Amino acid sequence: MTDERNAIEIAGSADHRFMWLGAGDPETEKGIASNQYAIVAGGEALLLDPGGYHSFERVFANVAGLVEPKKITGVFLSHQDPDVVGSLVSWLEVQPSMKIYVSGLWERFLPHFALPALPDFVAIPDEGSSVTLADGAQLRFVPAHGLHSPGNFALYDERTRVLFSGDLGAALVPPGEWSMFVGDFEKHCGYMDGFHRRFLASTKALRAFLEQIRGVPIDFVCPQHGSIFRGEDVQRFFDWLAELEVGFDHRDWGKPR
Repeated sequence: MTDERNAIEIAGSADHRFMWLGAGDPETEKGIASNQYAIVAGGEALLLDPGGYHSFERVFANVAGLVEPKKITGVFLSHQDPDVVGSLVSWLEVQPSMKIYVSGLWERFLPHFALPALPDFVAIPDEGSSVTLADGAQLRFVPAHGLHSPGNFALYDERTRVLFSGDLGAALVPPGEWSMFVGDFEKHCGYMDGFHRRFLASTKALRAFLEQIRGVPIDFVCPQHGSIFRGEDVQRFFDWLAELEVGFDHRDWGKPR
């Protein structure tokens, strides 16, 4: 039986793995449940949205089981929220030389998280960019502005064909019903609907993102909250997004919830 507290490989091979970093214990990890991921390639690791302060112990233990801590060479931050960034101080104490890949909009704001020193920020331009990992694989930072942050990016791993989507695909799953992968897609839509309509800025921003990934081969969509999409549910998810009206374009935006 799989222990969901431990790191689990989502996709990859012996030399390049996209890893999910375990489920948090709601008794000890405060706040909204979040997913953390790492790409392990060429003996090094890149963390994706490493999580809030209370998630650090679990995530560190799982990453340390994959690579030596000094081989954690970078962190990608999809945006600036505390459930994304809150553990960054602890990670920089472990590996102060790691690179921090984040929108140029947030480079000036992250020091407010009481970082111990000025880290090695790599500002992602608004139009996106890419980075080459130690094994030669390319990662693409895909602009997702307004979904829900004005400086927001998804990440596409060409080697595993995984899209780390940040808050796109986030689902507020009731206690006891969470699973690593989406099971009943129609039921899962009910867990995604309210968040997407309220927190995504506009339908225009959503359509712009979908246009950027049109034709990109994607086998898995890994969001920051909720369950992972795989197989036919990947296209079902994109089709669902294409029909949504969100943010200021939605008739119920701003009404009490």
